[in-house]
Amino acid sequence: MRAFCAGLAALFAFLATALPVAAQTDRASEIEAAAQEIASIRTEVNADQIDEAAALEQRLRALRVEGRNRLTAIERELEATRAQIEFLGPAPGENDPPESDIIAGERSELEGQRARLNGQRTRVLANIFESGELLTRLSGARVGALYRTLVERGASPLEPGLWGAAWTSARDVSARVGRYFASWSEVKRGGGGYGRSVAIIVAALVLSLMLFGPVNRWIAGTFSTAVEKRKPTSARRVVVAGLKMAGRTVPGVIGGLIIIETLRAQGVLTPEGEVAARAFWVGVLSILIVSGFTAGFFAPSSPGWRIAPIDADRGRAVSRLALAIVLIFSLDTLLSAIGIAARADDALLRIIDALAATAIAVCVFLLCRSRLWRVEDEKSGEGWRLLRRIGRALTIIIIAAVVAGYVPFAHFIATRIVYLALFIGLAWMMRAMLAESALALRNSLSTETDRQDENESANYRFWSRLIINTLLIVAVTPAVLVLFGVPSATVRDLAGQAVFGFNIGGVHIPSVAKLFAAVLVFVVIMAATKLIQRGVQQGPLAHSRADIGVQNSLITLMGYAGLVIALFASISSLGFDLGNLALIAGALSVGIGFGLQSIVNNFVSGLILLFERPIKVGDWIVTPSGEGTVKKISVRSTEIETFDRSSIIVPNSEFISSTVTNWTHKDRLGRITVPVGVSYGSDPEQVKEILLQCAHDHPQIVSYPEPFVTWMDFGASSLDFELRAYLADISKGLTVRTELRFAIFKAFTDAGVEIPFPQQDVYIKAMPGGEASQKLKTQQAPAPETNTEAQPETDAEK
Repeated sequence: MRAFCAGLAALFAFLATALPVAAQTDRASEIEAAAQEIASIRTEVNADQIDEAAALEQRLRALRVEGRNRLTAIERELEATRAQIEFLGPAPGENDPPESDIIAGERSELEGQRARLNGQRTRVLANIFESGELLTRLSGARVGALYRTLVERGASPLEPGLWGAAWTSARDVSARVGRYFASWSEVKRGGGGYGRSVAIIVAALVLSLMLFGPVNRWIAGTFSTAVEKRKPTSARRVVVAGLKMAGRTVPGVIGGLIIIETLRAQGVLTPEGEVAARAFWVGVLSILIVSGFTAGFFAPSSPGWRIAPIDADRGRAVSRLALAIVLIFSLDTLLSAIGIAARADDALLRIIDALAATAIAVCVFLLCRSRLWRVEDEKSGEGWRLLRRIGRALTIIIIAAVVAGYVPFAHFIATRIVYLALFIGLAWMMRAMLAESALALRNSLSTETDRQDENESANYRFWSRLIINTLLIVAVTPAVLVLFGVPSATVRDLAGQAVFGFNIGGVHIPSVAKLFAAVLVFVVIMAATKLIQRGVQQGPLAHSRADIGVQNSLITLMGYAGLVIALFASISSLGFDLGNLALIAGALSVGIGFGLQSIVNNFVSGLILLFERPIKVGDWIVTPSGEGTVKKISVRSTEIETFDRSSIIVPNSEFISSTVTNWTHKDRLGRITVPVGVSYGSDPEQVKEILLQCAHDHPQIVSYPEPFVTWMDFGASSLDFELRAYLADISKGLTVRTELRFAIFKAFTDAGVEIPFPQQDVYIKAMPGGEASQKLKTQQAPAPETNTEAQPETDAEK
């Protein structure tokens, strides 16, 4: 058998080591070459000799991708090598007989192979880490260069020479644009298809314009009308505004695609022309988005659906200013794209940026006038006032920067105001739509009682909005980073690290995707456990004769088992080796010995209670902490409900370490005692018969064990008896004792048996004034009858 294993090990070793030796040699040289190239790039970065930062970033990303591919192959080979070593079994110890030369040789070869692979893995990880570090530095350098460029002072637009150079450049650009279209028309006329191409382009333009009416009416009739029939709420107002915006934007998207594809098919768009065409399309879409949104935001014809707290006239004024800002922004984008494509002079581009920044600043300043935003709500009014102050301050900064010659800085701030407004508006609208959809989903899945529960509705709204806000922040953050100068490639790298994980100090942090997957695995398994518990409880256990306490113990143990499985499965999905949990358990044992001892003690005690079942749910128990009915046995403690309807939370260890009286442990059969006293002139046999007859007549008292009467003592004023009887359900003890006392009193009265008052003889040896001693017999006032045996009160008798 050992020879057979040796043969298989030799075969595996040959397949794993002999075949890919050349490949491993080539890979080692590739890893070393990548390390040298990364070192060379690091030298350039450290010396600040970066000529083409974008090219260096592209190369570093390529090196990182190659490193990740190599790492995947190395880890696959490492896993195969570990499996082969495990197949050979553990190496012989000092006192064990030596293994054969073949197995020893193969083991040595496999160990060497594993060492080489581990070395390559370490080197590849180092290359990947260094590439990421250099990319971060290069991205930071690019952002820094961008902001340094923004704060560089140039020629002011007030200088006449700048306008002259811009005018010359503008004529050159218009001439190039004319030659661009003239060249296209000459080509088409030469081919004989000029008229047909123009007709197709005009038809595409007409079709795009015709889309606005039908699409807008369809969206309004299908969605907006249905929403507006309902009661206006904050979310529904935003939904209506979004639908109005969609009614204008969707035709623009479809029409723009039709026109651009038509122009491309007819050969109008070259790579340079396509940039300008896309800038024009984006500008038109921005105008449509803002016009649609302001139509719903200010809703001049529907005051009930108006979002902004202003009247219709002021709403129209604000809408015109917002549209003017977007129109200026779109025109600036288009002219800049045409100028760059036509290789315009910097003077022309500078004048375009200065005019656009100044015009946007003036419109924003007019938009921030207080008379346009008179809000009755003091809290909301304070927010609007703060926003207006910030807007006015930014407009002053923009105009001052333009005058001083900081045109790029002013243009950057002005355009970012527009971009941020668009992003915030779209995110706000999407948030309201998602919130309304979540509310509609809840209403469709819940019952009428659930919908009327205010606490449940508030909790649902809070958690749904928290999830929606988190998702929107995650979605908008990359766009905002790009907006403020972070290279898009760097943002993609950050997103990739969030998706695939990253290393901190040699420790791998799992990716966000893995964390979500682990949480999802945990939630799914726990939900499945709850369904199984409910199915078992309503199925087999409900149709069995098992005690309610036994059923509760089984259901609780199933919950514990599901929790353990869910915990291990979620940890495993994160990539952690469950074999390392022994080390974690060893480390936790120290903490358990010091700070967690009582917690573990209560947890283990809870497991003992569930398995041994000295108490169970529904039992009537008496503990040093109190008396009542067991309602719940949880991990750390047990809940006891007293007969006063208060709850006592008792640590589970108390039930193990102290004495507990359980009235219903084995069954609910229990004994009650009713003490009674009769006068000395009564017939004891008659008293016994009356008491037994009262017990036999009561339906709650069982016939076996039989009730009996005990003559307890000769009391000071009475003959003391006790009626002792057994009940099928001891929880009815107080009620039965009360009913027996009524019956005994009536029976004694009918039979002429006297229940005496307590009597006492008092002898006075001397009276004030020297009177002789005399015997005085005093009869005390009747005192309420007291029981010599206290009986606990049940939940049903409180």
